[in-house]
Amino acid sequence: MPRPPVDHFRFFAPFYDHVFGRGVQPPHLLESLALPVSGWLLDAGGGTGRVSASVREQTGGVVIVDASRGMLQQAGQKDGLCPTLALAERLPFPDGQFERILIVDAFHHFHHQERAARELWRVLKPGGRLVLHEPNIARFAVKLIALGEKLLLMRSRFYGAEALRGIFAALPDAQVAVTTDDDPFYILLIAEKTA
Repeated sequence: MPRPPVDHFRFFAPFYDHVFGRGVQPPHLLESLALPVSGWLLDAGGGTGRVSASVREQTGGVVIVDASRGMLQQAGQKDGLCPTLALAERLPFPDGQFERILIVDAFHHFHHQERAARELWRVLKPGGRLVLHEPNIARFAVKLIALGEKLLLMRSRFYGAEALRGIFAALPDAQVAVTTDDDPFYILLIAEKTA
């Protein structure tokens, strides 16, 4: 598996949950997953599993996919999570494996976002739901974060709401809703796979 030149998160992994909070998310994000479900949830770019750990009992199981070994080591210490080292652009799962896919603060880190979107869509079951929570580049604070990540050579690429909608609306059988109403700092995208 090709790895990013530097695993920036390896150094930060032991402190990540302490800085960002374990499972602390806006209620509208978790509600958008429409849980419980009997099938599996994929947390793409899920790092330490800090978000999906809080919903694991409402699913048939949770797989965390991340490119950072350090972050996955932290996820492996949480009960009920299955950490998997992989890129979102090339997932080691069969078609239609997951009933839910969650992407929180990670899409901008994927190196080939459109390829990652297609690959995530491939592993989503027909009738499944993908939920993406991503910083909104239209906000000045996010522009500063983007600049900082660029200076750290993280190769991040942030999108606005309409650009994200366009990426996911282009996928086959996708019904997409995007909002910034609940939290203007973030974009919430929900994509349903209708067939």
